[in-house]
Amino acid sequence: MLRSLRFLLAPVLVIAAVLGLLGLTSRPVAEPAVLAPFDGDRPLVIAHRGGMGLWPENSLFAFQRASEIGVDMLEMDVRLSRDGQVVVIHDETLERTTDGQGPVAEHDLAALRRLDAGYAWSADGGQSYPYRGQSIGIPTFEEVLQAVPQMPKVVEIKVPDVGLEDRLCELIRDSGQRDRIVVGSFHDRSLERFRGLCPGVATSAGANAVRLLVLLEHLGLAGLLSPNYQLLQIPPQHDGQPVATPGLLASARERGLHTQLWTINEQPQMRQLMDMGAQGLITDYPDRALQLLNARRQQYARTEREPAETEQP
Repeated sequence: MLRSLRFLLAPVLVIAAVLGLLGLTSRPVAEPAVLAPFDGDRPLVIAHRGGMGLWPENSLFAFQRASEIGVDMLEMDVRLSRDGQVVVIHDETLERTTDGQGPVAEHDLAALRRLDAGYAWSADGGQSYPYRGQSIGIPTFEEVLQAVPQMPKVVEIKVPDVGLEDRLCELIRDSGQRDRIVVGSFHDRSLERFRGLCPGVATSAGANAVRLLVLLEHLGLAGLLSPNYQLLQIPPQHDGQPVATPGLLASARERGLHTQLWTINEQPQMRQLMDMGAQGLITDYPDRALQLLNARRQQYARTEREPAETEQP
């Protein structure tokens, strides 16, 4: 009997020891340089693909216009052309957003430059195409870095294991914009490779890292996590199950993580997530988020003035 009890207790003691060690050694992450210029109490407005609900996505035109209206960060996607150039485009193929056809990876940069990246954009369901023939093309990542050098950028690696991480790191390093970049991906292996190549550039959690954080939060063990990433970019829910819960957002903040939610396009949901503690909104309609934040600032200013006004004789 005693032998059986020791057999059962041994794994429990090992687990308890491991958890205790993790509790003693776990550390939150430090704020990355890319977030240093911002007021930590104000949610950031991040233009998804440059604000794809307002103008052609992932284009220099979109990034410049989004910058002009006052967004905090620009989000974009990168792939490699056939000749190894880092180009800014979301889809694996060209048909949805351009007048071209076939996989991006099967076209040289020269061929991609000839395409009209404003060809398919429409705000009225296809009744009109206001950006066709307006010289809006597929930009290279280097061109984006040169066009909006001061803007913080969220860059998503779309394709793993093709050398994209190497080229991306090289371009960031050569641009001198290391402190204005966040790199993310659904591919954990790509993120691990990029972190090894470009230490010091902020990254967001990959898919497996998000799953681990969600699991630890459910178990009440999120405080044991020592993240090797600085941002948490997640949807409010996945497959009908909530992801961005108040508890998860609170745990992420305790671990030093900056939580940005995607893709948030309607103001009621923006308002709800801000109240929940979201620190950033990745949106196709950054104008809506900016309008909401401005209205909140005005309401806060009125509230602050009211007590002083009522105290006057």
